[in-house]
Amino acid sequence: MIAVVLAVAATATDKVDINPRADALVTGAAFVGWFVPQLLSRELAPEHCRICDGPDNTGLPGTGSRGTLNGVDAWFHDSMTGWLMPRGTSAIVSDVVAYGVVPLSTMAGAFLATGPHATEGAGSRAAVIVVESAAVSAAIVQGFKFTTVRKRPYIRYGTGNPSGGYNVGDEDSRLGFPSGHTALATSLTVALATTATIEESSAAPWFWAGAAVASVTVGSLRMMAEKHYFTDVAVGALVGAACGVTIPLLHRRGGPLSSDTVSVTAPGPAFVVSGQF
Repeated sequence: MIAVVLAVAATATDKVDINPRADALVTGAAFVGWFVPQLLSRELAPEHCRICDGPDNTGLPGTGSRGTLNGVDAWFHDSMTGWLMPRGTSAIVSDVVAYGVVPLSTMAGAFLATGPHATEGAGSRAAVIVVESAAVSAAIVQGFKFTTVRKRPYIRYGTGNPSGGYNVGDEDSRLGFPSGHTALATSLTVALATTATIEESSAAPWFWAGAAVASVTVGSLRMMAEKHYFTDVAVGALVGAACGVTIPLLHRRGGPLSSDTVSVTAPGPAFVVSGQF
């Protein structure tokens, strides 16, 4: 006698899911990809820039000349540097917003606006997805920074000084492409908005609006601080947005980073088909 049994259990109502083992692996690898270059930046960063926009690694001190800098970056530099607030103040505010306000707000949104289909633990799962998106984005940004080695505007224009973190002798002064602050703010907020959209949360439109505001605000502050060019913040936003959309999509139920690609153990009705051969 051979018994053939087919059981179909009802799936949970959540629209997104996580796979703890896979998520830990992805997030851990991304963290290493960000942390190791950060820890060894002095040893890994080339001595001279590769995208210099000028004749050498020291820029054009005192001349204010555009040199080989493209017109778009030159226009935004001239228009945004020191606009609304001094450079040092802009740098501090960008740190507060990108590393404080945006992460805290995003985590609050992940827990408080999980959507009508959410079950127990949905907030924690959303938070995992958001953090994973930011970690992957940060690792990609590091790869770009140490590959392109673009000097920051204050180096090129010869306006650097020790105050406000403007150390012209620091290796970070030639790791300006793309903007890590902008990528972080964008990846966090877009990941939250994408997750909320998948979960059919009524807060999703507000999260998308918040993502746009956060990305533009942080990018503008970095240009006002003369830490980045427009292309730096634009590519940073692009990387952050790409990760913020892709990672949540991979966590949709049945997706590559979902724990229930076939079935789940959630309680529900089942049917059994058996036969004797």
